[in-house]
Amino acid sequence: MELRDFVEQTVRECKMRLHRTLDDLTPEELRWRPGPEANSIAFLAWHVARIEDRWTQRFARDSVEVWIRDDWYQKLGLLKGDIGVRYNRERLAGFPVITAQDLHGYADAVRIETLDYLRGLEPRDFDVAPGRAPFSDLQGGSRSFGEDFTIGRMYRQLINEAYQHLGQVGYVRGLQRGLDT
Repeated sequence: MELRDFVEQTVRECKMRLHRTLDDLTPEELRWRPGPEANSIAFLAWHVARIEDRWTQRFARDSVEVWIRDDWYQKLGLLKGDIGVRYNRERLAGFPVITAQDLHGYADAVRIETLDYLRGLEPRDFDVAPGRAPFSDLQGGSRSFGEDFTIGRMYRQLINEAYQHLGQVGYVRGLQRGLDT
């Protein structure tokens, strides 16, 4: 199996699992947080799509993010530059009500762009380091993006983040619903 096929299958599976987890949740369940400094399922699902958008568009393609290009920030009632990091308790409490349909819409729009980009890659492209920082607007960040931060490493980071947050979504859902399947 080629690396591109592995990555494509993995990101598709992440999307399928997230959709399955979100589909029958009520708006209250999507917004519920287990504590004042904890994330809701809606926040986590949005954040995963937002980070994928940032990685693919800004870092890999050096282009405008779907978030901005298609006015998703307006549709979801968030700030244009918001990427879902460094939220405090007040910002978490004020996170807007976002429906599962809107979460799917944004995540699907991002995924289309990710797969479009991925399908154009040759095996050697995974070793290319674009030399850009997708989070350059977050001063003082602990992540370093230098000459060794390749497209392959980007996908490794993206997949790790997606599965980490998918686990968190499942955990928060389980706190609310128990072991329903």
